[in-house]
Amino acid sequence: MKKVLVNFFYGIKLLYEKHIMIFIALAAFIMNTAIECLGRRSIFDGFGYIFDRPFMFLYNALIIFLTMSVCLVFRRRAFGLTLISLVWLTCGIVNFVLLGFRITPFSAVDLQILSSVIGIIDVYLKGWQIVLLCVVSAAVVAGLVLLWLKAPKVKESIHYFTSAAVIASAFISVFVINGTSIAAETASTNYPNIADAYEDYGFAYCFSNSFIDQGINKPDEYGEVKMNEIRNLLDDKKENTEPDILPNIIMIQLESFFDVNYISGMEFSENPVPNFTELRDNYSSGFLTVPSIGAGTANTEFEILSGISLDFFGTSEYPYKTVLKDTPCESICYDLSRYGYKSHAIHNNDGTFYDRHKVFPNLGFDTFTSIEYMDNVSYNALGWADDSLLLKEITDAVSLTEARDFVYAISVQPHGKYPEDFPEDAPSDVKITSHSPEMTDEQKTAMEYYINQLHETDKLIKEITGYFSGHSEPSAVVFYGDHLPNLELDNEMLENGSLLDTEYVIWSNFDFDVRKVNLDAYRLSAYTMDRLGLNGGYVSTYNRYFSESGDYPDLMHYLSYDLLFGEKYIYRDELTGGNLYKPADMVMGLRKTYVENVSSINAEDEQYEINLSVKGNNFTAFSTVLINGKKTETVFKDKNSLYANDNGGLQEGDIISVAQIGDDNEILSISDEYEFNTSTN
Repeated sequence: MKKVLVNFFYGIKLLYEKHIMIFIALAAFIMNTAIECLGRRSIFDGFGYIFDRPFMFLYNALIIFLTMSVCLVFRRRAFGLTLISLVWLTCGIVNFVLLGFRITPFSAVDLQILSSVIGIIDVYLKGWQIVLLCVVSAAVVAGLVLLWLKAPKVKESIHYFTSAAVIASAFISVFVINGTSIAAETASTNYPNIADAYEDYGFAYCFSNSFIDQGINKPDEYGEVKMNEIRNLLDDKKENTEPDILPNIIMIQLESFFDVNYISGMEFSENPVPNFTELRDNYSSGFLTVPSIGAGTANTEFEILSGISLDFFGTSEYPYKTVLKDTPCESICYDLSRYGYKSHAIHNNDGTFYDRHKVFPNLGFDTFTSIEYMDNVSYNALGWADDSLLLKEITDAVSLTEARDFVYAISVQPHGKYPEDFPEDAPSDVKITSHSPEMTDEQKTAMEYYINQLHETDKLIKEITGYFSGHSEPSAVVFYGDHLPNLELDNEMLENGSLLDTEYVIWSNFDFDVRKVNLDAYRLSAYTMDRLGLNGGYVSTYNRYFSESGDYPDLMHYLSYDLLFGEKYIYRDELTGGNLYKPADMVMGLRKTYVENVSSINAEDEQYEINLSVKGNNFTAFSTVLINGKKTETVFKDKNSLYANDNGGLQEGDIISVAQIGDDNEILSISDEYEFNTSTN
């Protein structure tokens, strides 16, 4: 056996030294096989892909070969080949891990949202797993450094012309095959279901495409003439009539929310969502086709607020992490501002998650209340904030302004990852009484935890409708789910037949005709405004009048491109020549944080080194005292009191302020400055 192994490795060494091209081709083939096995979470299915779709398998191997062939032009060839192989293998492993938490495979967008994910990594990984990840990462880095120092260099002359020709040939082959495959519909860049696309077209192809294919492609006939034609078409449809009523409009995006009674063969001790079921049966409602499964809250959010379909964007793209960070976009907020509405965003999670604190001004929100501005925050067993927090924030948003209000609230409580062991302190009112025999005990536990979180969120629905039932102002509330949870569901398990369908309900405290209409998510805002007799912008008008048109996708493509990436022919401000939509002067939090008094004290808590008392208003557990702009150790006492370490003693004229800082240590806002004066403190 030993002799066989020695001969095997000698053969590999000889192949590397004498026939490097064949060696790289073989390495690419093996790497692609390993990645596909990881992506399918099955060795059998991974090898089966070779025979099921041999053309796409070889094409994926060619993509990997192209990246590996770059090492041919370097003397440290072994290091380069190892590094590139390690990158591909790491991507495959990351994809394997992510698919254990969600349905969506690994793509370029995950690198863009990495900063948001780091803040919640402890929800998905246990402490020992995080430590192990850090240790393995450090070991890999150390191994690469050692390899760089010790790996042999190529002794003979490098044939740069030949190497460049190989790289160029591989690149041209990839480019040509890509074009012909798309034309022959063997491959595609449009993924209605990303998970299915990775299964059909392979990881290397889809992952690489997610880097290249971003934004909205420029339409073939795009230009001022074409956009003027579309503008005239839409202007002719706009109505100048005034609505009979201007209600408050509250849209509530419910995290991972859907009616679990649609799951075939599953029964419960009681209906997990009785309040939603009652509203659905008695008010305007329908199925809502969303752009993602198991994840992608921000993309459903984008479609709802903007009216633009994600189909026009690149593979797996999150506009919140790309164009929306610095480009204003037509939205329901801007549309309603024409009627004097104030727009408020509310989310019981980090304000920086998906860069909402940067994106929401570009969607026209006047205020954004994230968890950093909420008092008396309670959390579920997984560390997600309870949705019960939203009631006070929503009602405050409506009551604190004299104008009509648009409130967009985003819940978080039923968020995964769902536990395989039921937490002791988690609610367990609803039990699964019947289920498929294929369901394991771990799957049942995860499902039972989820439905009880769903049950808690359903209580919020009743509380909100109860509050607005007695409210003096006319109000309409839209409830909808952002996507289905990642609980190993498939289309065949659902009576409604689609993992991409959640539901919506429109409730009101005034007379409102009941209609049952199924919608795509990007049509919901336009549909709601239409039902209320409100006119919107060009995207809203198009969704309102032309959603059933055969030309709908093509013409909406022009509108979306012009708004976000083009010359803004339709959206140009005639006075300035710039974008008609300007970023809103958004304020973080509904209630202003301010400092009233600062004084020295004796330490009241031996756990902390505190000698400063700061009195004021609207402090939260996320408040941090700043002295001359420098953060200090801060202890939250209550909404009117903070304790802090004065960093060696206050001096006359020192400036004290209070910042709201999230778990990622980014400052979201700072109160007005307070000047320390010994004569008054």
